[in-house]
Amino acid sequence: MNLLSQLRDYELRMRAESERDETASDVLPFMYAMQKVRWEIRLREDGSFRDVLPRSGGEARGKDLGLPLAAPNIVRTVGIKPRLLMDNAEYALGLPKKANDKNTLKRHEAFKALVQACADATGEPSVRAVATFLKGHDPEAFRAMLEQRHPTFEADSNVMFTVEGVNPLELPSVQAFWAAQFAQDDEDGEGLTAECLITGDIGPVMEREPVKIKGIQGGQTSGMNLISANAQAFESYGLKASQIAPVRLEVAEQYANGLNRLLADPNTSLKVGGITYAFWTGAGAVPLVGESLREPPTGLRLRFKAQKTRGRQAHTEEVRAALWSLFTGKQHDLKPGAAFFAVGMTPSGSRIAVRTHLTSTVQEVVDRLAAYFAAQALAPLSENDRDAYDLRTLVSAMYRDVNKEHTAPDVDALVQFALAGRPLPYAFLVRLAGRSRAERRVTRPRAVLTKMVLLSRNWKELAMDKDTLEALNPNQQEPAYHLGRLLAVLDDIQYAVMPKANTTLVDRFYGSMSTTPYAVVGRLMQASQAHLQKLRKEKEGAYISKQRELENVMRHLTDIPAKPLSTAQQALFALGYYHQRAHISASIGERTAAKREREAQAKAEPATQPALLTDEGDAQ
Repeated sequence: MNLLSQLRDYELRMRAESERDETASDVLPFMYAMQKVRWEIRLREDGSFRDVLPRSGGEARGKDLGLPLAAPNIVRTVGIKPRLLMDNAEYALGLPKKANDKNTLKRHEAFKALVQACADATGEPSVRAVATFLKGHDPEAFRAMLEQRHPTFEADSNVMFTVEGVNPLELPSVQAFWAAQFAQDDEDGEGLTAECLITGDIGPVMEREPVKIKGIQGGQTSGMNLISANAQAFESYGLKASQIAPVRLEVAEQYANGLNRLLADPNTSLKVGGITYAFWTGAGAVPLVGESLREPPTGLRLRFKAQKTRGRQAHTEEVRAALWSLFTGKQHDLKPGAAFFAVGMTPSGSRIAVRTHLTSTVQEVVDRLAAYFAAQALAPLSENDRDAYDLRTLVSAMYRDVNKEHTAPDVDALVQFALAGRPLPYAFLVRLAGRSRAERRVTRPRAVLTKMVLLSRNWKELAMDKDTLEALNPNQQEPAYHLGRLLAVLDDIQYAVMPKANTTLVDRFYGSMSTTPYAVVGRLMQASQAHLQKLRKEKEGAYISKQRELENVMRHLTDIPAKPLSTAQQALFALGYYHQRAHISASIGERTAAKREREAQAKAEPATQPALLTDEGDAQ
């Protein structure tokens, strides 16, 4: 089943559910769409003018476009195509957007003709009243009246009509008349007859998509097309525009409205890094995938906090159970066996480029998502460190200024890893290593993303225990990991001797140590001996602790690699460095907490002792 079929099926399912639900009001008539209307022209039954009512949308910033209204929709390019009974003031009232526009009169006449045709076909009194009003309408006089009563009125604002409280757009006969406009086009015999690629039916197919897709990040606000061609390179067999992929008009309206419905709901869409995603299911509720990727669930954070103890691992099973509990707590209609679909889109001119299309099940996607969050579990550097990161934070770890970079491929790779378990790109490690060398430090988001890449792929060249990448593991076999630890230990020794040094060991040697350690290890070890000697004279306790830590690391470095480290080894170097830094930070935290506890006990003890009496009998 292709993407458009899945979107159409979703739209038809939503319409069927809405029809069963008497309280639902989101079923739109054929070729209707929710559009913002700024002004309501109120008429009497005889078609005479009553007044103009503003419909403010309440926007604090920008132009006030009005309140949403279900109204006839049509895609306009360069031709004159009026909407029925609702359009901008140029079509509806003959007020030009631009001075001396020769086509204003033609547009208004087309609008009037369509209203008159609707009145004749339906016989609705309210439509006849509008037609009567338009017959005697004087645009210039009307403009003068509007400028006096409503100075904010603009000709590009949408206008609707009501007659004694009746909105003719809600009348079934009017909706049927509007739908018939498109059916008549098919019966003219001028269009293309072909097999619909979605339904398989043979009949008239659309020349252009009837509904634009709105809500694509970075795309045109007026809407974009999924099926469209405007150059010979994309045309074949003499077919042009949307006919290059034949689809019936009503079917195209269904899949487009289905996608617009998903993009309008933040629970079923995600916009990040230049990519717009939509998520839906074949049955039941849609798991909150977009919301979880946008901001990791707080329930999982509590679970991760329990895993901060060094040496423990965040088990994927526990995270999966927590995630299911969170989802089912908010969505009682979640069906694990239902089909799950996702599509990732980016703008390409006035068209939509589909970057990702995933088909899976709800059960599998939630399991993958749990593995994605479990892969982020990492020992913290401080108590304020977050337990899991959103997509943008992870991508930002690879760049100096993420706002100046094209990050769509990176975001898409992370989403595919989160929802389908696909390996993260090797290029991630190259960028991460480059940023660590440039900044001479390994941030926690950078270490988290490094760990995720190492977990997502098979590394034959690394002697690595994947199950213990969460925190410090002295039993790792890969020398690169222990070289990273060594740099952290030597830097800690230097800091203990020279806490106010302008340049740290990491500032000067992270780049060379992470690429060609053989060239610098000897110099660093020699310099550390001088620091240790000074530490032994001034702080013997600290000397013993750091000397023991250094010996523990050197025990695993009997042979320093003579060749430059590979990119994968550099990633493990960074992780070893981070783990050792987290270990040192945790040790300091434990010692500080123990010291505070002893001080608190020391303050509490004198208060419990009985007061001593002086020779005179007074209490001291």
